[in-house]
Amino acid sequence: MDKSEIEVMKLDISTDKEALKYMGDFLVFQGIAKKNFPEKVMEREMALPTGLPVHPYGVAVPHTDSEYAIKRQLLVAPLKNPVVFAQMGDPDQHVKVSFVFMLAAPESSEHLTLIQNLFTCFEDDRFNQGLASWDGKKSSLKQLIQRHG
Repeated sequence: MDKSEIEVMKLDISTDKEALKYMGDFLVFQGIAKKNFPEKVMEREMALPTGLPVHPYGVAVPHTDSEYAIKRQLLVAPLKNPVVFAQMGDPDQHVKVSFVFMLAAPESSEHLTLIQNLFTCFEDDRFNQGLASWDGKKSSLKQLIQRHG
């Protein structure tokens, strides 16, 4: 993934819904996603949650169908304080999430590739340790994702 396709947005929010709204609205404002993107991401997250209990920090990968995206983008939000997301595959379980990775991709194949690349990152201990030792700089988080994704 090209560095220009990765954006970092630090968030100080209290709920998963706030994170989804701020991030979705940002992608619409930037011309990356269509007007109904935030609503569709929220609907999908409620039906098919994306919280993952990755060590040492929980992550979430909210996304929706490619028809709601205009351009390819990975928006990463390090959260000031962890928020609870329902766990992927077991919505009755909850995950304290510290990093939210929101995807937008106008082509289904790109969408699937982005998701697969992220899951490969989350399975890599070096990537997860990079998140754990992140220095707070947007540029270093972009480099970490680009290096592993």
